[in-house]
Amino acid sequence: MLTEIKLWYEVAQDATLMQRASAVDPSDVSAITSLRRDYAAAVVSVALSLSAARVKAQLKFGDAGNRLIADVAGVEQASGTSVAAYKAARVQEALGADRLIADLCCGIGGDSMALADAGLDVLAVDHGLLRAWMARHNGGTNIQAVCADVASLHVAGTPIHIDPARRDEGAGQRAWRLEDYRPGPAVIGRLIEQSPAAALKLSPGVDVQALPWAGELEFISDHGRLVQAVLWCGRFANEERTATLIDDTAIHHIRGAPSSPRFTKAGRYLYTFDASVERAGLIGQLSTMLDAPAIHPKLGLLTSEQVIDSPWVTGFELIERLPWRPKRVKQWLSAHDGGLVEVKTRGKACDPDSEQRRLRGNGATPYT
Repeated sequence: MLTEIKLWYEVAQDATLMQRASAVDPSDVSAITSLRRDYAAAVVSVALSLSAARVKAQLKFGDAGNRLIADVAGVEQASGTSVAAYKAARVQEALGADRLIADLCCGIGGDSMALADAGLDVLAVDHGLLRAWMARHNGGTNIQAVCADVASLHVAGTPIHIDPARRDEGAGQRAWRLEDYRPGPAVIGRLIEQSPAAALKLSPGVDVQALPWAGELEFISDHGRLVQAVLWCGRFANEERTATLIDDTAIHHIRGAPSSPRFTKAGRYLYTFDASVERAGLIGQLSTMLDAPAIHPKLGLLTSEQVIDSPWVTGFELIERLPWRPKRVKQWLSAHDGGLVEVKTRGKACDPDSEQRRLRGNGATPYT
C-alpha cells in the first residue's frame, strides 16, 4: 500500500502527465495506448483515475477540486464545499473553537477539511490507508489522519462525525438500507453512545422510520438538490427535524416536529417546494409560514391566490384545468402556441419523459 501511495503522489506531481491524462477520452483506446508508450500501465491508470476524479471534484469543490488527490468513488461520497462548511460551522458553534473532533470514515477528507477550516482540531480516520493518506494530503497540516477500523475505536468523550460507506463497491450501487452501511448499525450505535456529540451522515433517501437512534434529523438541499441527511445526536441536537436549504444568498431553515398542512382546492397559483421540507415532514410549517395550503396529501403542491416570493418554493400560474387525456391536452397546447412541455407527475401516473416528447409542439410558448 505504501507503494500505491507513492505512485499516487508521484503521478499528482507530474504536471505533464496530468495535462496529457486530462485530455484523454477514457473510451479512446488509441489515446490510452499512446499514453502507455511513455508511461507504465499502472501510472496511466492512476493518472486517468485522478483526472476523472478532479473533473467531478470541481463540481463539489470548485477550483480547489483540481488540486485534490482523490479517486472517483471518494469524490462521489464526499460532502461538497458548501454543505461541509455549513455542517462544520454548526459543529463549531456547539463545541467552540480549538476542540477535537474525530471524522470517522473520512474518505478523501471533504468534511475533515471543512471542520479544520472552522477552527477545530481534526482527527481523520479511515480503514483504507490510501484514503486516510488522501485526507491528510488534501487537508494539509490542519488534519491528523490515521488508518484504523472504526469498529475497534473507543471515542468516549470525543465528539464525532461519521460518514459510513453507502456504496456496494462491487456492484457499483448505492446502499439505501441501514444494514447495508459500512460500518453497520451495531458499530454506529456504539460510537454514538460513546460520544457526547455525534453527527451521522446519511443518504437523503434513508428510511426515517428505520432509524434506531434518537436525535435531530436534518435534510440538506444544496441549491435545490437534496444531497444529504444528518442525524445530530447528543450535544449537537437542537430540534426534532430540520429542513435546510443552501443557496447563493443565505442558508435557510425550517425546524420543528413533523406536521401536516391544511388542504384546499387549487387557487390561482401552484407551488412546488424544496425536497428537504417534504423529507423532513415539515410541510405543515412551510404551509403556515407562507399561508399556502396544500391541494392534496400526496401531490407536493401548495396553492395561493397571491404570488409568493420565497426560496423554498417555485411558482406556476394555473392557466387551465383538464382531465389527463393526452390527446385533449395536445389539442389545447396546439391552440395556445405550445412548444416545450414539462410534465410533473407523482406515483408513476405516467412516464414524464415520453409524455413531454409526445406533447411538445411547434409553438414558442413553454408550458408545465
